[in-house]
This record gives sequence, structure tokens and C-alpha cells, in this order.
Amino acid sequence: MKLGYLSITVTLLIWASFFLSLKGGANSNLTPADIALTRFFIPTLLLLPLVWKARNIVTAVPARYLLGMFIGSGLPYLLVAGTAMQFVPVSHGSALVPGTLPLFVTGIAVLFFKQPLSRHRVAGLAMVLFGIVLFLGASLSSLNFEYTKGHLLFLCGSLMWAIFTISARVANLDALVSAGFISLCSTLLLLLLIVTGTLPSHLADTPIAQWPFTELAVHSAVQGVGAGLIAAFTYLYAVKTLGAERSAAFGSATPAIATLLAIPLFGEIPDTLTWLALGSICIGSLVASNIFMRNDQAMQYQPPTHSKA
Repeated sequence: MKLGYLSITVTLLIWASFFLSLKGGANSNLTPADIALTRFFIPTLLLLPLVWKARNIVTAVPARYLLGMFIGSGLPYLLVAGTAMQFVPVSHGSALVPGTLPLFVTGIAVLFFKQPLSRHRVAGLAMVLFGIVLFLGASLSSLNFEYTKGHLLFLCGSLMWAIFTISARVANLDALVSAGFISLCSTLLLLLLIVTGTLPSHLADTPIAQWPFTELAVHSAVQGVGAGLIAAFTYLYAVKTLGAERSAAFGSATPAIATLLAIPLFGEIPDTLTWLALGSICIGSLVASNIFMRNDQAMQYQPPTHSKA
């Protein structure tokens, strides 16, 4: 259990860096497709042998769970999150993905797995909803539709990540095998979309000698090594040891970390309403996790039985 808490702590630090990296990419000439390359190419190269060795185990997992993992953590998620970050500050994005994750995870667990919903959890989720309303209400009242577009995209991204969280829990694959499978599928699809011109790529249209190698190295370290390898392992390990809901709830610390780091890096100083929305989402997701109730158990999901390679 202690290793589970250590794993989720490492994950939170990398998640905060992930949102900062997305913002850095949004402020540069790099496109979401370029950021996606830095995210998936390195894990694909390093983890391909593991995926090939475990191919029989992977193919034994029901296709719907593999698809849920790919959509929720692979290329579709990253494109949604990368696009959304072009419209809003880091504080908004970091709050509306990991902060609202318990809301969507609980919703899926209740609707599809018939899990009970305690009053304690309802109270926490109500606070999360209040924070979402504050974000959306502020942007709509000020007619800032760019913010509204970013908020809705990030909420979509949070739902996608919730689908990944539960799919990964039920699929019960090795963490690095899961990361390698998702990265491989994402890289193949991404290259196809770039070659066919479906997704614009600054790197594809620029001579190699003019590539921003320093910037690419930073994104590769944060996205590829950090999010693609380390966080993929630590988060899935935490999901297995702590449970999907409890792991999702710990993501509530990500907005605070990312917001504080964005102040010196990007000069993004949140206003009072943003701090109030952040606080409501962070506290609400912690309350909803039931981690303060010793006798309450995290939601459980029955994993399928896979054949061994």
C-alpha cells in the first residue's frame, strides 16, 4: 500500500509537468501532432519488445477495454488536451482533467458496474460540480467563448481519462505492457494522419536543421519519458494497489502544483474566482474519494481472466 501512495505521488508531479509542457507547446510553433510525437515515439521504441512478448495476453483482453485504454490515454486524449490548452491557462486545464476525474470515474462505476454511492461521496462530487459551474459560468458570463471551448474540451478529456482508468483496472494488464500498447497504436495512427495531411505538423514542414531541438528535448523528457514511461507505470500501479477511485482522487493535488508552477513559468496569475473553483474541485475530489473514511472501501471492478503467454 505504501508503494501505491509513493507511485501516485510521483504521478502527480509528472502530471503537473505534463500540463506545463502542453502549455509550452501551445505557445510555440509546435502543433498538437508534434507534441504527440514526443509523447508516444520514445515509449514505443523502448516498450515494443515487452508488447510483442505479451501479445497473447494483450489479445486476450476484450477489445472494448483495449479501445477504452487507447482512447482515454492515447492519441485521441492527447489531441483533445493539447488543443484545449491553446484556449485556457494551465490552472484551468489542470483542474478540469485530474480534478474532475473522480466525478466521471464514479459516474461510470455507478452506471455500468452498479457500485453503491455513499452520502460522503455525493457531497464531494457536488463540490466538484460546483467548481465546474464556476469555471463555465465565468467564461460564459464574460462572453469568453475561447475559454468555454477549452473548458468543454478538457471536460471531454477528463471523461476520456476516466474511461482509461476503469478500462485499465478491468483489463488488468502489466503497467508497462499497457503503456507500450497504447504508445504503439498511437504512434502508428499519428504517423498515418501526418503523412496523409490530416493532422498538420510543423516538424514535417520544416527542414531538420531548423527543428527546435532544445524544445523537443524538453517535451520528449516530460511527455515521452515522464508521462509515457514513468507516469504510465506509476499510475497504473497505483490503480491496482489503491483502486481506481482513490487513485483518481489523488489527482486533485495536480491543479495546485501545476498552477503554482505556471505563475513563474508563464506569468499566469489566477484571479479570485479561479482559486475558488480550484479549491472547490480539489477539496471535493478528495472528499469524494472516501480516503478519510477508514471503514469505507474503494470501488471494486471484476477483472477478466486472461490466458498466459
